[in-house]
Order: sequence, then C-alpha cells, then structure tokens
Amino acid sequence: MIDFDVFKGKFTYYFTNFGITFDEKILRDFYIFTEYLICENEKYNLTAITDIDDMIQKHYIDSVSVLKYFDLPENSSLIDIGAGAGFPSVPLYIMRNDLSITFLDSSNKKINFIKNVLNKLECKHENVFICSRAEDTGKDIEFREKYDFAVSRAVAKLNILCELAVPFIKSGGYFISYKSKNSGEEIKESENAIKVLDLHITETVNFNISQEEDNKRILIKIKKLKKTSPKYPRSFSNISKNPL
Repeated sequence: MIDFDVFKGKFTYYFTNFGITFDEKILRDFYIFTEYLICENEKYNLTAITDIDDMIQKHYIDSVSVLKYFDLPENSSLIDIGAGAGFPSVPLYIMRNDLSITFLDSSNKKINFIKNVLNKLECKHENVFICSRAEDTGKDIEFREKYDFAVSRAVAKLNILCELAVPFIKSGGYFISYKSKNSGEEIKESENAIKVLDLHITETVNFNISQEEDNKRILIKIKKLKKTSPKYPRSFSNISKNPL
C-alpha cells in the first residue's frame, strides 16, 4: 500500500508547480487509481513507469495538461484512441466528471482495467468502453462523427493518427494529439494527411512536465473542417504501408 500522506505531499507539490488546481476528491481519486494501477501492474504489463514521482509527472500531469492549455467546454464528448491503461482519459475523467468519455483500445485486458478503475472511483457517468481497433470502430455509424474531441497519447505517428481519429469527430470538433519534444518532423510529415482529411492545425503548445530536459511535451490541436469521406479510415495495413 502507498502511504496516503506521502502520496498527498508528492501530488500536491507537482500539481501545484504545474498550475493545476484540485480538490480533496480529485486527490483521493488519483490515490485510488495509483494504488490499483500499481497492484494490477504486478500481474499485467500496464505501464513501465512505477515510481510514484514519475507516475504523477509522466502519466497524470502529462494527461491533464490539455486542461491547462485548451478549453474543453462543460459536458463535452471525448474519445480516447488507444486508451491503454487509461492515459490520458482516466486522469481527464478524474479532473472533469462532466466529460462524457469513450475508452477505445484493442486490448480487452486494458479495457477491463479501466472499467474496474471507474467502478472503484464510484463513477456514476454513462461512459462507453470499446474493445476494438480504431480503424474498425471508425466505420461504425454508432460512433462515427459523434464526438466533440478525440485524444490520443503515444500511439502512432501523427499522419496515421489523423486518419484513425478524425472519423470519430464532429465537423468543427478537434483532435488533440499528445506528443514528445521531437515531433517537428512528424508535424511536417502530416501535412498531406491534414490537407486530404480537411483538417487544420489551430495550435501547438510546447511545455515541460518537469525540470528534466527529456520531459518536454507538445500538444497539437487539430480542427476538423468538413465531414470525413466514407473511404476513411482505410484498413490498418493500408494506413501503415501507405500513410497519407
């Protein structure tokens, strides 16, 4: 078990330094999430980051950084493409219970982990859990062009992510991609995908989640200008072999 007071001290220090406000419920929910993540990580390979300080900075602050730099209106709908162990979607839900979140991942183990986390947090919201590949679900009329926002963190290169994420977003909605410091080339390589898919990069934010040089991050906010052609997304083999 993690000592709550130790966790509280570390969490308060890092979140306050980053400029993210929180209340007692948010703190306790992150504590519950952390305990469960560490416990389940001993059984399954959910995360390589197990140090509490690193977890708070590299998982939690990284995930919720979008709330510091961008406006997500109240009751927005959001889908996390490749949710993994719940990053960024679970921290976003803890911070913003009003968000209607869909958790999408091809691993049943990870989707079940997220379900269990939200049960432990006594989640009362009607969230959606999908165990499937993004390129398949993106063609499903139930989920296609239904969301205000799509987010994705450390899943694939930006030109590939655009094709996977954009079919889920309403016209006028946004895809927010979480990237590391060395993403300049990715942004350049995505220019054709941005054009073909009728997108526009509205903002990029460079920031650092800690004082260490290798903890620089970039958030890329991309607006969807028009309805997506039904031919997208293509099969993943086609996307990966012939990216836009």
